[in-house]
Amino acid sequence: MIHIAMNSTSDIVNIIKGRRNTKRFTNRDVSDKEISVLLDSAVWAPNHRNTEPWRFFVIRKNSPLRAEIAKELIDIQEKASGNYLSDIYKQRINDEVQGYPPFIFVYSLIDEIEEITEENYGAACCSVQNMQLVATSMGLSVGWSTGKMTRLKNLQRLLEITEKLKTVGVLTIGEPQWSINKGRTSYEEFTKWF
Repeated sequence: MIHIAMNSTSDIVNIIKGRRNTKRFTNRDVSDKEISVLLDSAVWAPNHRNTEPWRFFVIRKNSPLRAEIAKELIDIQEKASGNYLSDIYKQRINDEVQGYPPFIFVYSLIDEIEEITEENYGAACCSVQNMQLVATSMGLSVGWSTGKMTRLKNLQRLLEITEKLKTVGVLTIGEPQWSINKGRTSYEEFTKWF
């Protein structure tokens, strides 16, 4: 059995309570090495049957795929509104996508057996939590979204996905502009003891 000494349980609890789903980041570059640390922590998430069902697709800050992603987001906006977007609005979307810190698209394997598909999804969600907690310990933050960017029409082609995968989300990794103190309802409100 491996035993890793921690300073205290409160260190872990403080990281858990300090984790935030961030939308606003500074301009600090996040290195490939930092992203690699997060991905390494991700693959240590619990996974039933040791399926290792997670798949990660990293979009670096300077990736040419960002222009394609912006184009796809503009297409979604135009279809949703039924109108063409102004050039100014299109440029704002493009600038926003180009300015984001690195993205990690996270997927889980789809199995022929529904139960295994759900176990895989749960494991991939745990992998995201691992990344969020390690990012917090590094002074970084993670924005986890299941919004428009995960529903791009040509995303599978852009990411060269060849397996049957279920979307877990897209993560934006960066240094947070600020951190908001938040509270939670006590676990006592959600727990029954027998």
